[in-house]
Amino acid sequence: MTHGSARSFYLAGVSHLLQPWASRELAFGRPAEEMPVLLERLLGTPNRLSGLLRDVPPERVQLRLQGKWSVLEHIGHLLVMQDRMRVRVEDWQSLSDRLTPIDLADQGPYVEATRQRDLGDVLEEFRLTRNAFVRSVSQLPRPVLGHFALHPCLERRMRPMDMCLYLAEHDDHHLATVRRIVQAS
Repeated sequence: MTHGSARSFYLAGVSHLLQPWASRELAFGRPAEEMPVLLERLLGTPNRLSGLLRDVPPERVQLRLQGKWSVLEHIGHLLVMQDRMRVRVEDWQSLSDRLTPIDLADQGPYVEATRQRDLGDVLEEFRLTRNAFVRSVSQLPRPVLGHFALHPCLERRMRPMDMCLYLAEHDDHHLATVRRIVQAS
C-alpha cells in the first residue's frame, strides 16, 4: 500500500489528533496469557514500518518538517529504545525490585546520524534487534512474568507484560508520527 492510498487518506484526516507521548496513560495489568499477543505486536513493528515506507523516496525519509525529527530519526530513536530495553530484560531475569532507569539524554547524536543512513539498513538493524529482544522476553520463565518491579520514571510497579505493552504503544505512537510525516511531505 502506498502513502497515497485510500487508507492513508483516511488516516490523514485524524493525524492531527495524535496525543503527545508524555501525556499518554496506559492500562497496565495485562495477564501473562496476553504476552504472546504483545510479543507479536512487537515483532510486527519492523514490517509495519517497511510497508509504510516501501514507496517513499529516500529524500523524503530524511526530510525534517518544522525542525522535528525525520522518518529516519524516528526509527533511530526506536533503535535506541530497543537497545536500552535489554537492561530491562536483565532486571526481570534477576527479579530486581526496581527497574534500571533508561536515560535518553545522550541519544541525540545517534538519532541524528541515523538520518544519513540507508533506510533499508536501518530497518534491517531494527528488525534484528527487535527479534533478539522478543526472543529474550519469550524465554522468561512463568514466575518471572508475574514479578513486579518499580519503574523509576513512572513510579509504578510493572511486570514484563507491562513493559511490552509500553514498548508496543510507543512503537505505535512513532508509526503514527512517521505516517503523518510521510503524508505531509
